[in-house]
Amino acid sequence: MKFILAACLLATTLAQASPPTGWMNVPGATATLVKESVFGGRIAVYRAGPANAKQTVVLVHGLGKAAARDWEHVIPALAQRYAVYAVDLPGFGFSDKGNHHYSPDNMARALEAALAPLVGRPFVLIGHSMGGAVAVAYAATYPQRVDRLVLVDVAGVLHRSVYAEFLARAAAQRMVGLDSPWYESMVRAIQARAEVVPLRGDLVLERAGVRQRVLRGDPNAIAAFALVEHDFSADLREISAPTLVIWGGNDLIAPLRTGQALAASIPLARLVVLEGLGHAPQVEAPGRFNPVLLDELDGRQIAAPPYALAIAAIEGERVGRCEGRRGQEFTGDYLRLDLSNCPDVRISDARIGYLQASHSTVRIVNSHVRDGVDARSSRLEFNGAVVGGSVVLDASTLDAAGTTFVPSPSIAANEGAEPVVLRFSVSTVSRAGREPLVLHDIVRLAPGETLIR
Repeated sequence: MKFILAACLLATTLAQASPPTGWMNVPGATATLVKESVFGGRIAVYRAGPANAKQTVVLVHGLGKAAARDWEHVIPALAQRYAVYAVDLPGFGFSDKGNHHYSPDNMARALEAALAPLVGRPFVLIGHSMGGAVAVAYAATYPQRVDRLVLVDVAGVLHRSVYAEFLARAAAQRMVGLDSPWYESMVRAIQARAEVVPLRGDLVLERAGVRQRVLRGDPNAIAAFALVEHDFSADLREISAPTLVIWGGNDLIAPLRTGQALAASIPLARLVVLEGLGHAPQVEAPGRFNPVLLDELDGRQIAAPPYALAIAAIEGERVGRCEGRRGQEFTGDYLRLDLSNCPDVRISDARIGYLQASHSTVRIVNSHVRDGVDARSSRLEFNGAVVGGSVVLDASTLDAAGTTFVPSPSIAANEGAEPVVLRFSVSTVSRAGREPLVLHDIVRLAPGETLIR
């Protein structure tokens, strides 16, 4: 009996020491459990590729039970030429699990603890969904370690109220076939955040008893909650590695505007949109995803121009107008743009002197407004924009992501008779001679009130 018990114990120990590698579909692939001190556990690290490879690639997964298996269709393509490391983040896959504070910052520290003894030289870091958020935190904290950064459909970057609204709209589409672990995880995180109001999010995350009561101590729920609570504003602008952002054009988990905000905020970042694909393009269509990734690693994408529109003077004296038409699109340079009773206007890659909108809904993407905005009974959505002057609002709303404001003298003013709401996600206020001021918040302006930072 003792022999049988000892044999069972030995078999269990061996199983724990060797996570399975067959799913990688690469001969000679290995796996090991590496100790880390952040959560006091072990992280499963998988390796594939030539022993003498000159370049190392690290893959970081998103939420859900699959963990590193999210990369099973990518690893064989990379392992032909690169040393590939994939991890099960703490709390996921075959890594140790517990009721811990699985924030992007803590995950980044644990990732470094696992990689430090294995990878000594700078490497390419690739993160998907939550793993993309961890990759952002890692690249900002350990810039000397990252040779190049690839972010894929990163979740949780927008302010939680903006993200909640997007997920609510996406929920309706779930009836027509959306079914993914990423969706469920993010919805649960948003619901949990709403349920604990007015408790502060940091109190929920930092106290084990509260995590257990509110989030059941579940690593997936904790990580998702921490993701929607995190403000990436400062991290994005600290990244120095060449960065490619890859996004599924039909992502119903993390909206494309998140990718646009990332590409506009990270210095010299580039954006590739894979039209028709959803939240996990590396899973859905590796035949389309892998060539883009390999082109980036081989240096063929690096010459592409940065996504963010370059600062330049407005050329010409063109004036644009829209009156009573839906779905109008504007691009290029305008001294002035006047919109009246125009729903679903899209402005992209444009330089505008002054923007006036009345009874309109307007999406402004990767564009500059030099002299201010006047919005009456309108909804404005800025994605990766630069806004100079003041935004004057009357019965209007402003939702800005990855946007830089150059106030003169105020950021916004409410000139109407009712309160207005401004929502800011990973945005900044440019201040001459000083560090930019972070804007990641919901601001309500009473009638006659101005926002000055």
